[in-house]
This record gives sequence, structure tokens and C-alpha cells, in this order.
Amino acid sequence: MSQVIRTAIIDDQDLLLQQMKMLLELSAHHIRCTLMATSVESFFDQLLEQQLTLDIILLDLDLRGQESITHLPKIKRLAKNTKVIMVTGHDNPVLLAKAIESGADGYFVKRTDPQPDLAEVVKLTYEGGAFLEPSISANLLKAFQNRKLPHHQVNIGELSKNLNIILAKREIEVLDGLLEEKSYQEIADDNHISINTVRHYVKGLYQKVGVSSRRELIEKVVNS
Repeated sequence: MSQVIRTAIIDDQDLLLQQMKMLLELSAHHIRCTLMATSVESFFDQLLEQQLTLDIILLDLDLRGQESITHLPKIKRLAKNTKVIMVTGHDNPVLLAKAIESGADGYFVKRTDPQPDLAEVVKLTYEGGAFLEPSISANLLKAFQNRKLPHHQVNIGELSKNLNIILAKREIEVLDGLLEEKSYQEIADDNHISINTVRHYVKGLYQKVGVSSRRELIEKVVNS
């Protein structure tokens, strides 16, 4: 029996979520949509709550009028070994290069009758390939050369289960800042909290994970 491809879809339109789920699961490629979210925040909430392990994430480029590319580094940090395919209606080499530079593993443009279709692209990416639009892939050499993946990556869907701990949403946000190697003040500014609040959550993380320093914390969560 073929391996099931565990897939998440992030799109701000419920109807499209259902249509994509049906398209993927009715294909012959053993794709199961185990998580569907209308925002990146909802995606992480479900990922942590359900302690899921994913193979593929389909991320819509335009979420409520904002480019989701900015979320790619965080997704790559907190969903280790999961491949991200950007799904979009934009046939734009600049956006494509930006997505690849930010860590995308593929870029699928919605068309009336795409060849290959989305299910085939998911399977190709799962098997180690990388589907890019042929008409604009010639512009990508520089993007691939400059590609910078996060230095520290964890699988947030498995972390709580492996360490037998429960992490709050704010603790995940602080942990993400630590993985980015940001200062406490930068983490505070990013999350609109005080630096003392950051220290409080860092102390809580140390206690839960059983470490006494940032280096030990990062090493333990990355290797869990």
C-alpha cells in the first residue's frame, strides 16, 4: 500500500479549502488533508493542539490581502521536514523568486486546466521533486543561489508529544523568537509584550524542557 501524503491547506476562503481537499483526496495519489486553516495563526493552533506530523503544506500566496510569503520562515522553523508549496493565481517571476528565497519548495499557479494538476504537484514534491512554473523558472537561478533556510528548525507538531509537555501559544511565539536568535527586546517588540513578560515565558520554557540556558533549550527542542 502506498504511503499516505499528510497534507495541510492554508487558504482564507472556506469554499476553496473544501474544493482543494476534494480534488486532492479524490486523486489516485493517496493524499489526505489532515489540517485545513484559514490563517497561519489557525494553522499553528491546530498543529500544536493535534500534535500533527505533516508532509506537505499548501500555502495560498494571498491571505486576506497580505502576502503570506512573510510567514514562510516561521513555518519552516516550526514545521521541520515539511515541504511548502505556494498556491497562487500570480504568474509573477518576482513573487516566485521571493517565495523560493524564503524557503518555498514549490510554486503552483492556479489555471483552468493545469498540467500537471495540484495533486500531481503534491506527489512530485513529496517524492523529492520541486515543481516550478516552466515559463518563469529561468529567472530562479539567483533565487536558489541566495536561498536561506532557517538555521534552527523544530517540528512543533511533535515537540509537545516527544517531550511530554504542553506549550501555550505565547510560549511558542517566544520559542520562535529564540530560534531566530533574536534578543529578548526584539521578541517583546514583535509580540507586543514587555521584556519582563518575555523573561517570564523563557523561564517557563526552561522549566518545562528541563534546561538552564538558551543554548541548551534550542539544542534540546531541535533534536527532539
